[in-house]
Amino acid sequence: MTALAPQIADYARRLFDVVGIRRLSGDESLLVLGLESTPERNLDEFGLRGDTFLMYGFKKHFGPRLASLLDFIRGKGFTAEPVGQYGYPNRGEVNLKEAAIRTGLGQRGKSTVVLHPVYGHRLRFAAVRTEAPLEPTPESVLAEEESPFCQGCTRCVDDCPVEALEPYQMPEASICFSNVSIMAKEHGRLVLCDRCLHVCPAGQGR
Repeated sequence: MTALAPQIADYARRLFDVVGIRRLSGDESLLVLGLESTPERNLDEFGLRGDTFLMYGFKKHFGPRLASLLDFIRGKGFTAEPVGQYGYPNRGEVNLKEAAIRTGLGQRGKSTVVLHPVYGHRLRFAAVRTEAPLEPTPESVLAEEESPFCQGCTRCVDDCPVEALEPYQMPEASICFSNVSIMAKEHGRLVLCDRCLHVCPAGQGR
């Protein structure tokens, strides 16, 4: 690891609420970046225009931070590219939930989202690939354990209006998305159900 690597990790932590680092094959590392979604910083604002999936929240809130981090890493002489759109992977690319859990950024909840001990279910993730020689985050020893929030609780599973959830898995995502409504009058914005998140007790006291 060069002397520049800690500077990159520290800069990422100034921009994002949580940061994890995984070593990929070859000389690449994966920076897993998390931001808390709040009413003022709504990262769950999505839309459709024709067949194009629009990520309004990610563009507004992740976009500038990602651009700043990419410029910083490249300014140190290393490659850096976002994974997918605004760091959000396309289907078949990096599994961000798995990467976040393995780097200790939370544990898998029964609703399949990552549950953080402070931010609860409100973290949303993006990722950057880089050849900067970053020190990997130690793999979480809790990765396979049940989140304390989920012990004895099945509210997300029980309250799902389309019965899309089983504990810790969503067998068919299309069932969940069948409950998404589209507000055509607001330029094709998607209104997510998010019932599983609204009833989740994780991090509600923050």
